[in-house]
Amino acid sequence: MSPRFSVVLLALTLAACGSSDPEVPGPSPDSGILVPDAGLEDSGVPDAGVPDAGPVDAGVPDSGTPDAGAPDAGPMLAIPTELSGFGLFTGSPADGGWAPVEGNIPYTLSTALFSDYAVKSRTLYIPPGKTAHYQPKDVLDLPVGTLITKTFAFPADLRAPDQDVRLIETRVLVRQPTGWEAWPYVWNTEQTEATQATGGRSRDVTFIDLEGQTRSFKYSVPSKNQCQQCHHLQDDTGAQVMHPIGVKARYLHHENTYSAVARDQLEYLASLGKLDGLPSLAELPRAPDAFDPQAADLSTRARTYLDINCAHCHNPKGTAGITSRLFLNFDNPDLFTLGECKRPGSAGSGVGGEFDIVPGNHAESILWYRLDTEESGKMMPQIGRTVHHAEGSRLIADWIDSLPAKSCK
Repeated sequence: MSPRFSVVLLALTLAACGSSDPEVPGPSPDSGILVPDAGLEDSGVPDAGVPDAGPVDAGVPDSGTPDAGAPDAGPMLAIPTELSGFGLFTGSPADGGWAPVEGNIPYTLSTALFSDYAVKSRTLYIPPGKTAHYQPKDVLDLPVGTLITKTFAFPADLRAPDQDVRLIETRVLVRQPTGWEAWPYVWNTEQTEATQATGGRSRDVTFIDLEGQTRSFKYSVPSKNQCQQCHHLQDDTGAQVMHPIGVKARYLHHENTYSAVARDQLEYLASLGKLDGLPSLAELPRAPDAFDPQAADLSTRARTYLDINCAHCHNPKGTAGITSRLFLNFDNPDLFTLGECKRPGSAGSGVGGEFDIVPGNHAESILWYRLDTEESGKMMPQIGRTVHHAEGSRLIADWIDSLPAKSCK
């Protein structure tokens, strides 16, 4: 089993980043800890079973509906050229003191989307006087002015993830009166500032992996337009609408230690007055850590992995789902649209087989092949990764092999 890892970037200084733009008021500075996602573990011994919707109620597929309500008539938020212009962080990565300011809340996901083994940290800023609304399946209903950040970094050695860490990019989702916008920022070599890069960038990355092997590749920072490929869903009129992906109750419903007292993240947001409509903790949906064999059975963990890594596109309202009719959202109970003995619409040749999933045989399943390969044009997702995710590939292989074998011919 690969060792689990996490990174904590300690706040060693309190110098505020600040904001010179009056239309982008920065939150007041505060010390704190930037807590990235937990790392990946081996999937462990597989459990037998069939596809399972998991601990969340099955039924209507997760629509990922963006912020509810009519467009706000208020002013558009100004977008700064440099990340510091948002006023969301204090200090500098260069001196080890970079941290979110007061009001910019760090959070983690129980299972996170894989991105080339990058260590990721996330923050959520909801403006003073505004509140998000709880939704059981969709993303939280976040008000205008909300800012969501995700920072991607690579330590020199994944076995020592809190040492010699290099920040590559920070993506900011902005809730404008007209809807969500995505803005990529790329960190400079000196690690003193990240600058807007709407056209994307490519960066050389080298690190030692969990097995002690040196890995080198070109890491791709997506352009602003490429962000739409993962963050767009069709609304009821057929229009493409951008939305967040990870800020859903089932991925936030677990304890985090960014508050003074360890407590559930959703409960913590509610205690700050930043989330209303929250039911009792016992009623909250929960997505497990897909790489913790103790957290859930194999089927639930595999479905969770597919949900966070694939279902933002492969769902009934996503472009890829609509064209392929392959729905990988956690609450899809239909085995055929989940991929069992289903021929893909346009996978092409040389993708591992004829059917998306051949129960009992991962080696002949297109779904597994496209997750496993690093070949451009065949790997999935099409953007967001360059290298093979060994742990995720193994998890999906174990799950497919555990399904009752059948011939799809």
